[in-house]
Amino acid sequence: MDQDGAAPELLLELRDDGVAVITLNRPRAKNTASFAMWEAFSAALDRLENDTPARMLVLCGAENYFSNGGDVKLPPARGAGALALAARLEMGQRIISRVRALPIPTVAAVEGGAYGVAWSLAMACDMIFAAQDAKFGAPFLDFGLVPDGGAAWFLTRQLGRARASEIIFSGRTLDAAEALSLGLISRIVEKGRAVAEALTLGATIGDGNAHAVELTKRLIDQAERGDLTSVHALELVYCHLCQAGEEVPRAREAFKARAAAKAAAKASEG
Repeated sequence: MDQDGAAPELLLELRDDGVAVITLNRPRAKNTASFAMWEAFSAALDRLENDTPARMLVLCGAENYFSNGGDVKLPPARGAGALALAARLEMGQRIISRVRALPIPTVAAVEGGAYGVAWSLAMACDMIFAAQDAKFGAPFLDFGLVPDGGAAWFLTRQLGRARASEIIFSGRTLDAAEALSLGLISRIVEKGRAVAEALTLGATIGDGNAHAVELTKRLIDQAERGDLTSVHALELVYCHLCQAGEEVPRAREAFKARAAAKAAAKASEG
């Protein structure tokens, strides 16, 4: 609880297995974003950015619902700046950019719905695990608004102009099956299992080779922005770093042990 007795609007859990979990925690308001939520999100990212990198980040919403986006019942303005009426959005944009830039794998575990800026936040993650009944939508025009949080950017880059435009201008809702067919999510999981499936991946990702995982995330970031030549150059540097570290010899010995155990088991069967 906060000092005033209210539940915090965002929760950060650092698990024993190294996986970090951020939970949007305004369930009575469908986990919609407020100034307080974005402020707490910023503090959580400060910790993740400044500590030893977590194994993975899982982003979810409380009570099996991701988020309906920005809270239209709360004023979005703050201060007297030139763009004061968009102050809350600007905070959200910063959060989305920081999530995108984290040097660790990130998974949005979507149950229920992800709408508006919350869909943008989910798309900022490396992967989206969606429950079978999950829904996605960008109904900004219905509220007299333009797409925000990078929704137009994410959808256009992923789908191309024609399909992104149809989704944005129609404001229609996509179910999990269509989102998967369009490449907008990584996998569909059973209802109520999105977080559990993400945590399962997080607990095993890289098999303890944390440096290789972090460098792979950085390589994927560069692959999205750069050309093949620049990616090849970065691969050489990262390969050198990995070979010089302790993870490659340890992984090699583990592989040899597994192979020996498999061979022994096969021989005993014979």
